[in-house]
Amino acid sequence: MKSPQQELYDYVFIQLMNRGYDTYDHLPMQTENASYPFVTIEDAHLVPLPTKTTIGADINLTINVWGNQEQRLTVDTIASSLLMVASSSFQTENYRYRGRMSGSDYQIIQDSSVPDTVLNHAIVNLKFTLV
Repeated sequence: MKSPQQELYDYVFIQLMNRGYDTYDHLPMQTENASYPFVTIEDAHLVPLPTKTTIGADINLTINVWGNQEQRLTVDTIASSLLMVASSSFQTENYRYRGRMSGSDYQIIQDSSVPDTVLNHAIVNLKFTLV
């Protein structure tokens, strides 16, 4: 059985693919010829929340949206739509989750880490509670 963190990761990955976003579990290598825009799910962080009768958890996912210098609107639109994933409750095969809009956010920065390139990069933090 998968951990709550892994099952949420897989669920969100599938949701992104179903929305038509090219989605990776890593920053694509140059040999993969990824075209912009694309999405990467980077980090997952689980914080246990034990109570007297159950063990719950807060789970945070960091998702990155990458676009070229002319795709700021596209990057913003994708990042904004990702917040909707954290606006609902849902059940996977083994767990139930509640999205936490109040703990989710995103920012857009310009990234010049690739030589002679300016990229628009959205960093999206999504928060969920295991219920």
